[in-house]
Amino acid sequence: MKLYLMYGGRTVEHDVTIMSTHSALEAIDYNKYEVIPVYITHEGQYIKGLTITSPVASDQALKLDLADQASWRKDPEHSLGTKFELDELANNQDAVVFPMIHGTYGEDGTIQGLLEVLDVPYVGAEIRASAVAMDKIMSKIIFDEFGIPQVPYLPVLATDYQDAAKADEILASVTTKLGFPVYVKPANAGSSIGITKVDEQSDLRAAITKAFKYDNRVIIEKGIKNARELAVGLLGNDQPKASIAGEIGKKQEFYDYESKFVDGSTKLIIPASISAEQLAAVQKYSVLAFNAVGASGLTRADFFLDADGAVYLNEIQTMPGFTKFSMYPYLWQASGVSYPELIDTLINLAVERYQAKKEIAANL
Repeated sequence: MKLYLMYGGRTVEHDVTIMSTHSALEAIDYNKYEVIPVYITHEGQYIKGLTITSPVASDQALKLDLADQASWRKDPEHSLGTKFELDELANNQDAVVFPMIHGTYGEDGTIQGLLEVLDVPYVGAEIRASAVAMDKIMSKIIFDEFGIPQVPYLPVLATDYQDAAKADEILASVTTKLGFPVYVKPANAGSSIGITKVDEQSDLRAAITKAFKYDNRVIIEKGIKNARELAVGLLGNDQPKASIAGEIGKKQEFYDYESKFVDGSTKLIIPASISAEQLAAVQKYSVLAFNAVGASGLTRADFFLDADGAVYLNEIQTMPGFTKFSMYPYLWQASGVSYPELIDTLINLAVERYQAKKEIAANL
């Protein structure tokens, strides 16, 4: 089967997607798949890389297709790849796309919409679930409706914040309704990009301004002092399975971009040292959140655990990181699913969902 591995993209998490692709290419079973890397430049150009059919070819591709990103960005027409025509995917039922793209223009339903139009199977959540899970305001409203515990939060819209009087009201509401510390986040972003921890009101305005650089919708969440951060992986379609829980052992208080993807300073503790009741709770809420947004394939659910032992859902990610420092593949390895098996399962789930949708369409 042909596996089109899409990565890069217009997302601010562009470099993270490249790191995820590095890891995936090292783990794919080339006895089952012929891999075609498709690099999407910052400008949105699609570049088809060298076809990979063996681990040896994978090593070469890692050096040629992926390591030489600069040449692709500067001069795609004379790089190691060629322009990729999307017609190659249209109605191709013998191929599967793995959109290894995190954040905006990849995890938010946009690439999923393109693949739906092309009528090709693809790994991960569909349009609705991707868009809802990506938007922290929308997802929190839905999680509230399903009774999933969350920390108190305030949504902030750019149209309101641009009004000086309303901006002052928002700042006052943060103090009275949430208190400090708080975390200020773009509603549509990931990998801790654009997030600021604010300990006092004097720093709040600058943090909100920073978040608005990445989105016109911002969310402010109450910080839980000395909270532990837990994660659970979900795998499946209609009946997803939950992995064991892992914990993020942070050297610093805030699990930022550098510690997640660059320096490897964050320690992933798997399994997390929590009670059976706490494990049951995070697994239960993980599955509930997955089904609430209508996800499929995979998600990672992130939780806070406070000093009293209560758990709060932070967010879910429908295309979590696959880098060598990422929690999601580690959770499944510790749950008995190897990295190659994980990729294989995700591909099978994509085909299964595609065929099920075809059967539904045939009955309409």
